[in-house]
Amino acid sequence: MEINAMSAVRKYAIHHYGNLISVSKPEFDAVNKTWIAEIKSDYPRIIRDDHSPNEKTIKLLSLRRLGTIKLKENLDIIDATPRDMCVEKIDYSLNMWHERAERIVIKASSDRLAHIDDARWVLGKIGTIISRLKLKNIILDREIDALSVKEATKLKQYLQLLESLEIVRHIDDGYSYGNTFTELSAQVNNDYHKLSSSILSHIIRERYSALREIFGISQLEPFVHVDSCYYRSALEADRLIYWNYNTFTDRYVLSYGNKPKMRFRLPYILDELVNVDALEYEDNCYFGNEKLFSRMQSLKYEMNELAAPRA
Repeated sequence: MEINAMSAVRKYAIHHYGNLISVSKPEFDAVNKTWIAEIKSDYPRIIRDDHSPNEKTIKLLSLRRLGTIKLKENLDIIDATPRDMCVEKIDYSLNMWHERAERIVIKASSDRLAHIDDARWVLGKIGTIISRLKLKNIILDREIDALSVKEATKLKQYLQLLESLEIVRHIDDGYSYGNTFTELSAQVNNDYHKLSSSILSHIIRERYSALREIFGISQLEPFVHVDSCYYRSALEADRLIYWNYNTFTDRYVLSYGNKPKMRFRLPYILDELVNVDALEYEDNCYFGNEKLFSRMQSLKYEMNELAAPRA
């Protein structure tokens, strides 16, 4: 009977959803006397590698929980998720993969991103806090209150961010070192420049979204997008791939849209990523950093499968 149920849901899926949709093995609900099969998709991704430009590699991205097909015990269809809803859930899952890959790249590459000139300039306020703590061991509340309202408000926001990461801690009359500050400082033998980079890397890795949403800091975003554009495809291919400049431009436009300002800045952004070893460049092709990519693969496999939320 199970074989017949499988045949019935497959036939229905092909007829109503097309070739991109498949179904899991139906399970029998003895209480309701129904068969239930999960709708899923092994979504094809075309991988381009400019070391072998005439070869097309297709990898499958596993998408789950796109819907269900329910059958009576006699195999008549009772209910099935509409095709339009399945398409919406495929789009949701692809967007989720896009965002997840970006998080993977940030976590694995934060040490490299922290060395980009734009990052260090943007987060200068945090450098001011680090320097003050190194010199005085404390930032007094009355020192903060002596600033203009605008400056004090912004400084408190940064201090709250650092407090959430235990880089600073609030004491009776101000802010002092937190546990994370002490640990990172010990790791770099109290070297100020290395400590600044370590703290900046930690913030990017753990609170990148807060930098954008709370502080409105978007200068790092183009570097993250360009880096993610490459490594997302490499993660799909499950290996390092090679892109020339034109391919990189095409892939970026495909992922993030055709923005004239970004097209103009792309050579600079790629140079910066190569300069900090987030990417590598040789023989007119860009490719990934092997150690970073290995870390990204580990993070990818630690995460749950791509699945739309349950109804």
